[in-house]
Amino acid sequence: MTPVQVDWLTLLFCALGLPALLIGYSLGRSAVRRGEPMPGRAKATQGVGMALLLSVALMHMLWGG
Repeated sequence: MTPVQVDWLTLLFCALGLPALLIGYSLGRSAVRRGEPMPGRAKATQGVGMALLLSVALMHMLWGG
């Protein structure tokens, strides 16, 4: 990958990953406050956010950035 591709993917994945993590965290936290189990959509949203952000870290380790 070229450095330009890594930069563009970083912008895209971070723009999608950070809000996904925050949304999943807030969904889970509000459910726990109500005394309910954490909903599956909160776990899935957090998983997608983590995967996107970890892929950014992996891209930077492999192709330098």
